[in-house]
Amino acid sequence: MKSILFFIESLDGGGAEGVLENVVSSLDKTKFDLHVVSETDNEFRTQKVKENTRHHSFIHKNIKGSKLKEIWNKIIIKFSLVSPESVVRNFLIRGKYDIEVAFCEGYSTKIIGNSKKRHTKKIAWVHTDVLNNPWSETIFGGSENERKCYEKFDAIVCVSETIKESFIKKYGMEDKLYVIYNIINDQKTLEQAQQPFEFKIVQRPFWVLAGSFRKVKGYDRMIEVCADLRDEGYNFSVVIMGIGYERKDIENLIEKYDLYDRITLLDYQENPHKFMANADLFVCSSYAEGYSTVVSEAVLLGLPIVTTNCSGMREIFGDNQCGIICENSKHGLYKALKDVLDNPELLTHFKAEEKIRATAFSMENQIKTTETFFEEILQK
Repeated sequence: MKSILFFIESLDGGGAEGVLENVVSSLDKTKFDLHVVSETDNEFRTQKVKENTRHHSFIHKNIKGSKLKEIWNKIIIKFSLVSPESVVRNFLIRGKYDIEVAFCEGYSTKIIGNSKKRHTKKIAWVHTDVLNNPWSETIFGGSENERKCYEKFDAIVCVSETIKESFIKKYGMEDKLYVIYNIINDQKTLEQAQQPFEFKIVQRPFWVLAGSFRKVKGYDRMIEVCADLRDEGYNFSVVIMGIGYERKDIENLIEKYDLYDRITLLDYQENPHKFMANADLFVCSSYAEGYSTVVSEAVLLGLPIVTTNCSGMREIFGDNQCGIICENSKHGLYKALKDVLDNPELLTHFKAEEKIRATAFSMENQIKTTETFFEEILQK
């Protein structure tokens, strides 16, 4: 049996965290001994990960709020940020593995890539468009340091072909790149969609958005588009689900445009699928994406989609018209949403196309692809 370490900063409610949960719950435990390390425990996905694999974290939150524990946690986190990567790897991650996976760009990649080789295969998992959303450069102090770190990996996984293309344009290394689409738990998604739905829909059409409250998600321009459509006399209601440090900014925009009767903000939902199953449209307003799990789930559920033109969207749709992929701008988003409001019959057409496309999101196929990849890397 081969051992695999997955290192990720957080196990909270983000997209990469959800993908990791699906990966460790799906891989064959008779083939692979899995171990996940994160900075903090007691996060949204921690318990699910612990149910499927070994897990440990840099710090342990004390729910009772011990002041001494809080001080110790701050010391450990500070230590992890200022210490050399090899020290972090030796003292906070620990252990020997056949494969070490940095499951997110940025800090995880920096630690695994720059630690000593340790007779292991190193894999970087890239979820973001390094050209259009180069946020991780700041972790390395610039793109050149990031490039040097990626050169130390044996393989680099990109979650879509467009992510791979962007990576090649920026950093090259084509011979190290692989494309592995995110594993989607199709059975769980369909089961959750059938659970009781008690949320009161103000009015239809009912639109749903889900994701972290971060600038890259484009919620700011979505709010502005909603204000424009409301002012033109269109009726609709919107729910945005997620967590993040920019939530207050979105709340301020809703107040500015007096959209409280149209837009509801909810915390991250353990089951967003029951909202999606009862919605008329899923909207992705992002400036950049990697390979959107939630858009894939919308296709699986037969929920028509309006999305900006980000990485992975055309791959998710395939040859089917599962919705509208619009220009990645406020005007493009406005035009697409106005189009579905003016032509509601489009939604029926999109649903029929999604029914055909949904067969592509087989969890079984993606698990097999991922396991085969690990086996091939071990043989190199």
